[in-house]
Amino acid sequence: ICSGISWNAEPALSGSRGRALREVYLAASALAMFACVCGAAGNSVVVWLLSAGPRRTPFCVYMLNLAAADLLFLLCMASELSLETPALADRFAKAYEAVRRVKYFAYTTSLSLLTAISAQRCLAVLFPVWYKSRRPRHLSAAVSALLWALFLLMNLLASVFCSKFWQHSESQCFTVDMVLSTLIVGVFTPVMAVSGLTLYVRVRRSALLRRRKPRRLLLVILASVLVFLVCSLPLGLYWFVLYWLPLPPEAELLCICLARLSSAVGSSANPVIYFLVGSQRTKRLAEPLQAVLGRALQEEPELEGRETPSTGTNSGL
Repeated sequence: ICSGISWNAEPALSGSRGRALREVYLAASALAMFACVCGAAGNSVVVWLLSAGPRRTPFCVYMLNLAAADLLFLLCMASELSLETPALADRFAKAYEAVRRVKYFAYTTSLSLLTAISAQRCLAVLFPVWYKSRRPRHLSAAVSALLWALFLLMNLLASVFCSKFWQHSESQCFTVDMVLSTLIVGVFTPVMAVSGLTLYVRVRRSALLRRRKPRRLLLVILASVLVFLVCSLPLGLYWFVLYWLPLPPEAELLCICLARLSSAVGSSANPVIYFLVGSQRTKRLAEPLQAVLGRALQEEPELEGRETPSTGTNSGL
């Protein structure tokens, strides 16, 4: 990630197996570009609707920032794929490098925001009374701003230490990558996985004991966490772990193609999740998007096991 060396597919595309690998590379790039275009459109709609909404819940603020980070990532991914064409690769080398670094920033910010979302919702589920009475009013906005600033600073430092103009920067690049990989693999991913598992257990327990539909916001967070772990995490593992391993060019090509395609799908999935969870089967495609999104992200206080649900609440939110 931080070495400043542009990834080049040419070594893997030469030789006897070059034709088959080239077809795989072109097909994966085309699919990734299609996912980026669709995902950018979906996340743009989410950003617009949440920005124009009259009232934002704490988790709407998180989802607004997450959609903005995913939108930035998808735009950078699409630009990177476009700049890899032979006609543009040499002419816009500096622009290609800048796009790659902004993409790293958007990826790490999106990961940290999703971790904060799942962890905070887990606290709200486990300790509803404490969460409702002790949570600072502007916690979600403050955490989001802090994460944007933190990872902007970290990626700027990574760019400085790993610049190709920095002499003897190989060890510094490796150190920076190890710090970021520790955050991704050792902190964010376990916290996200544990929070997601806790929410899943809570959803199952609520469904079995109370025979109520799980709240839509919990389903949104669970689906987002699962999609990220399955689709977007491989790209981070490639950047921060596999990049430093001596892989054959063919294996490196297949890894990056798979990681790019899956990450593009992962960053494009949240708007689809909001629509599927928030829409009603009988009115699907007939409701305003604002109403569907508001229903998917509506936040309600979690009920303790000793409490009985209100008979007036039957929407399953």
